[in-house]
Amino acid sequence: MHELFEERAARTPDATALVYGEERLSYAGLDAAAARLAGLLVARGVTRGDTVGVCLERSAELAVAVLATLKAGAGYVMLDPGFPPARLRDMAADAGVTAVLARRDAPPGLWTEAAPAPEAMASPEAVPGPDAVAAPEAAPAPEAVASPAAVPGPHVVPAPSAEAPPPGEVAPVLILVEDAAQADPLPRGAVAVAGDDVACVMFTSGSTGRPKGIVAPHRAVTATLTGQGFASFGPGAVWLQCAPVSWDAFALELWGPLLGGGACVLHPGRRPDPVVIARLVAAHGVTSMYLSGSLFNVVVDEYPQAIAGLRELIVGGEALSPPHVARALERHPGLRLSNGYGPVECMVFLTVHRITPEDVRDGRPVPIGEPLNGKRLHVLDERLRPVPDGERGELYAAGAGVARGYCDAALTAERFVAAPSAAGERLYRTGDMARRRPDGVLEYLGRADDQVKIRGFRVEPGEVEAVLTGHPAVDRAAVVAARADTDGERRLVAYVVPGGDRSRPPTEAGLRAHAEQRLAEYLVPAAFVVLDALPLTPSGKLDRAALPEPPRARPATTTAGAGTGHAHGETVRALCALFADVLHVPEAGADDDFFALGGHSLLAARVLGRVRATLGAELDLRTLFDAPTPAALAPHVDAAARMPKAPEAPPRETVDAAAPLPVSPAQARLWFLDRLGAGVAYNLPMLVRLRGEVDADALADALGDVAERHEVLRTVFDEVDGAPVRRVLDGPAARPPFRQVVVGEQELDAALRDAVRRRFDLRGEPPVRAALFSVRERPGEHALLVLAHHIAGDGWSLAPLFRDLTRAYTARTTAVPDGPVLPPLPVPYAEHARRRAARVGAPADPESLAARQIAYWRQRLSGLAPGGPLVPRRQDRPAVPGPAAATLVRRLGAEAHARLLDAARAQGATLFMALHTALAAALVRAGAGEDLAIGAPVAGRAADGGVEDAVGFFVNMLVLRTDLSGDPTARQALARVKEADLAAFAHQDVPFEDVVGELNPARTPGRQPFTDVVLALQNNARAEVGLPGADAGVEVVRTGEARFELLVDVTEETGPGGAPEGLTLTFEYRSGSLEERFVAWLADALPQALEAAAAAPDTRLRELIATGPPRTADQSDAIAAPAAAKTPGAKPATPLEREIAAVWRDVLGVPDVGRDEDFFALGGNSLRAVRVAARLTTAARTATAAQLFAAPTVAALAAELERAPAAAAPAPAPIPRRPRVPRQQDQQSHLGRQQEERPWTSA
Repeated sequence: MHELFEERAARTPDATALVYGEERLSYAGLDAAAARLAGLLVARGVTRGDTVGVCLERSAELAVAVLATLKAGAGYVMLDPGFPPARLRDMAADAGVTAVLARRDAPPGLWTEAAPAPEAMASPEAVPGPDAVAAPEAAPAPEAVASPAAVPGPHVVPAPSAEAPPPGEVAPVLILVEDAAQADPLPRGAVAVAGDDVACVMFTSGSTGRPKGIVAPHRAVTATLTGQGFASFGPGAVWLQCAPVSWDAFALELWGPLLGGGACVLHPGRRPDPVVIARLVAAHGVTSMYLSGSLFNVVVDEYPQAIAGLRELIVGGEALSPPHVARALERHPGLRLSNGYGPVECMVFLTVHRITPEDVRDGRPVPIGEPLNGKRLHVLDERLRPVPDGERGELYAAGAGVARGYCDAALTAERFVAAPSAAGERLYRTGDMARRRPDGVLEYLGRADDQVKIRGFRVEPGEVEAVLTGHPAVDRAAVVAARADTDGERRLVAYVVPGGDRSRPPTEAGLRAHAEQRLAEYLVPAAFVVLDALPLTPSGKLDRAALPEPPRARPATTTAGAGTGHAHGETVRALCALFADVLHVPEAGADDDFFALGGHSLLAARVLGRVRATLGAELDLRTLFDAPTPAALAPHVDAAARMPKAPEAPPRETVDAAAPLPVSPAQARLWFLDRLGAGVAYNLPMLVRLRGEVDADALADALGDVAERHEVLRTVFDEVDGAPVRRVLDGPAARPPFRQVVVGEQELDAALRDAVRRRFDLRGEPPVRAALFSVRERPGEHALLVLAHHIAGDGWSLAPLFRDLTRAYTARTTAVPDGPVLPPLPVPYAEHARRRAARVGAPADPESLAARQIAYWRQRLSGLAPGGPLVPRRQDRPAVPGPAAATLVRRLGAEAHARLLDAARAQGATLFMALHTALAAALVRAGAGEDLAIGAPVAGRAADGGVEDAVGFFVNMLVLRTDLSGDPTARQALARVKEADLAAFAHQDVPFEDVVGELNPARTPGRQPFTDVVLALQNNARAEVGLPGADAGVEVVRTGEARFELLVDVTEETGPGGAPEGLTLTFEYRSGSLEERFVAWLADALPQALEAAAAAPDTRLRELIATGPPRTADQSDAIAAPAAAKTPGAKPATPLEREIAAVWRDVLGVPDVGRDEDFFALGGNSLRAVRVAARLTTAARTATAAQLFAAPTVAALAAELERAPAAAAPAPAPIPRRPRVPRQQDQQSHLGRQQEERPWTSA
């Protein structure tokens, strides 16, 4: 093993081999450090064939220690410092450990060491090293103690509290890794090692009550990790080492990349933490990872973002959960997800099966696959005869990778047996039951004995029972694995029968303490139940079914939760409650970090909204980032609460719902887009797969109940002089259209596509409709499509919409309601818009929030080119881009997601900021320039805590401008992005169109200033659906039409508790505008940049992406704004041209218009285009804003209107020039002269 590493170090000495925190070791650096420690080991008497205990926390030193041990010719034994001392001593004794590597600050009491042999102490030149202090029982002569310099040798530190070794047993020598700094390096090849020599001894649970050691030779590791195709270990691969160091998976995660040329990132601490995993994946660009089945389930449920960004993930250690696998594959279609099977005795894996969605369809068990190269598997009966394919049998392993045996020869003889059909071949009896399919793939069928897996650890219940019966107050014990009600994970439950004085039975605390002193943490039962007797079957065996359920554990409390002792006690307590409520945790303590508890920027916005609503304090996101605990935030809350308040909204007025009403700025944007011919780009299709009996009538009624609660779902939009007004429907007209359709299985996809692309008529129909598609060939299988227009909902809205739909359907199917099924909203959408108008104020008022924020944006965006980043565009692109969209999707798994989160949080940033930085790096690499601006939608609900349950479109757009000059490192770039983003978030209240109107940039038809490239992070609460068989949740379907030139839409998936489950990166772009090969490159480059920046934050921005784009953008890709005409030019020649020119003069406020002048060069924009279209529409002719965008001169528009058939579409009645509806303060600007350019939105 070490020789393969040395060859790799000679070929690529400067390549990164190891990353731990801020520490990075190259191959040459790791090799040199290990050589020095190997020299120390040899000098201290370690020889070929010895075993050396490595008692170190996970760190770079740990990797150096195991490599040094191999260089010295010995095998290593991982002695996890977290194990009880008694267990470590048993392991060291069984493995014949002669020396233990540890740090000087290691906890005392683990070892009782003997002094080195006198001849070693008398030969300082042969045994270099620092001062030695002998154990009392082997004290040197007084003069030697008085002259430490004369007595070089190993550190031999007594452990007063440790038990002495049995008579005749030699205790291991303790060698401190710090001493290697002064040692002479061991030359390569100084110790000859063969492939059959011991490389490591690994311990697993033993049924006798004592752990059993498995002796693995070098060839077992190299045969498994080299020359195989189940994973990538070569240059460019970055593996996370997060498995407990005592597992065989440690060898996979460490030696796989180190032997193959990749890099290994070490997870800090003893236990894998999904949050830390997410940070490391993001920070270091981890590409590959291994997770136990139980941890994988937690990650999928709670931390889906932890595996986002991974290229490959192997799950093993126990049977996989098909629903979790299916969910992971669905969320991360680009992830190579594999099921790895293999006991420790066979070195990590015997089989690795790449999982496909078909493997887990209908909840089928996940296959374990076919044997790896050089490994053989036999399915045999009890007489060691092969069983036919499809028949159940026990699995036996042979070939490469099989261990030499156990430390205990008797155990070896029991489990390693002679093959009946091959002379001299040994078989390892796995104890696993399996069957082989006709295609050669193996399926796991369970155990042939009582062995179980707990969180990926192999557990022999007999070992735990043996320890418990050693308690003086216990007569008998039984240990079983049971599934917890809360998360479904297996946990050990111990049932004990008291012995002796039964009036004083053992307590749970006493039993737990007894077990913790002798067992590894994973072997300590989660619950203890005291019984008078164990239930038995008639045959005298334990009756597991009769064992009672263990009592439910009380939730743990947070000691700092009360805020006692803090100066702002009441505020701290209130903030603790708000943190816990928003983060869905049982309690939050005064010193608990909001982001460490799972908070992110969206949840931060939510908690700040509640702070404003309940505590009367208006805070920005930066404050929460700077003071993320209740105790730190409380002074800011109290100070803000004393500040003058913004004007309150006037009392709610009673209005005639049937009369024209003002629209919100967000609704106005969407209405303009619809009038400009956005088509179905702003349809929001939500698909739910259902199984079982569905009451279609009740479902239609339930959708009506939802619309009754959320008036925005029964609102239509009329037009008055080119401006929108809203009208709320009541009665039968307010009921959303609902239809049930029976289709063939082969017709379903086409029917869904057609339904998704049906355009809404916002003037006459509610902005939501639904269809229930039932599959003819599969009774009980349905697809419910709820289609909304974005004017009535955003990404946040999915959760309350489907929550209310579920409640209403349940009420409709269980009882006949005698009143409203759903309660009214505390703050309807329209009331929120009214409140917002009062809070933001008018831009014309210099004291208003709107004026202050516009001043910020004026300064921030000054001098910025409005065309957005320079990117490789098609040379044949049209002047006005069409809506046709193409999409590319990439997946980052939960582990990568967690790494990104961890890396971002380590720098005080959010996932969005990390995404922004990585996208900026990719765009800069593509030629976009260093003064970079992209658009980003924000939820728009932070300031009003009462609208969290409201359906509606609240989103606003921000322009995020970042200076990336000087080729900063990823860390520096993230810091710049963080500052820019936080400043933008603090000025998010003023509508985007007001900002654009104030800046009045040059505009190009069909494009939005500053936002050709948009980054959106969808991290809203998951929409939970309680309809029949709706296990997969809500799918948001794409419509095939683009909203921006390029939208990078990132969906963050999380499980309960906010656990990262992965990221889906969707690249939606206008296929007629951007080069397809550029977007394909970007789709691969963004995950690379994310992972590289997370893995190596000190990497230069231009080095984060290995391969450049197919073509770098140049000036031919620039979008030129129409040049303003210097003179009116030719006069309009025809009556229609003169009519058009007259309308333009009126709308644009210009004295004259020539027939060849460009509407947009004269100051036209989206709103004015709509007004022009409205005024040119007659009973015989329909004009649209889209026509004006396509034909922006008087002459061109006249020709376009003359070509259009008069009967192409029913012409609406002429729009009367009625007096305008009184508007809210903030609408005077966005509906007036300052309304600029085409609006935007995001899913």
